[in-house]
Amino acid sequence: MKNYLRNLTTDPRTARIAVICALALALAAPTFATSSSEVLRTLNSRGISGDFPQRTGEIVTVNFANTPSPIVVTWQGDVASAGRFLMSVSVNGQPCGAYGGSQIPYFLGTPTSNPIGYAPNGFNDISMQWVVLPSDGLVLGNNTIELCAGAHPTFNHGASFLLGFRTLTVRKGN
Repeated sequence: MKNYLRNLTTDPRTARIAVICALALALAAPTFATSSSEVLRTLNSRGISGDFPQRTGEIVTVNFANTPSPIVVTWQGDVASAGRFLMSVSVNGQPCGAYGGSQIPYFLGTPTSNPIGYAPNGFNDISMQWVVLPSDGLVLGNNTIELCAGAHPTFNHGASFLLGFRTLTVRKGN
């Protein structure tokens, strides 16, 4: 076993492999870096009243120095709702668009202790993701992505829901 380990640590191929692995890790790390303007973390609760679409004022930005590429916008948070609600994003001040799923999941509570739509602690943890293409209005320079939300105008007209702790992030495609 000693000879095997000695040969392994002194073999020039082992050193080359180690250098290649270290370089791969060092070069990959910046790929995962995100600027602070691409992330919004909100640690308070707020209500959203009225029909979709409403701009919430929760904004992230992404900057393209060269040709715009597709972006992935992810919203994750706690939602207390009793009905059907919608969520989407606005790109650069345009109307709230349909870039992926938009219906906030409607949960069934327990008949004896919780109203329909509410989890036992009052909040459901959900995640939504939208893919925005350059043809959806992305431009060179700064792009603002704003969260839109509201009650489903047909099935839950004028209702309100509560947002708990939440994050909004944007990532550039390659």
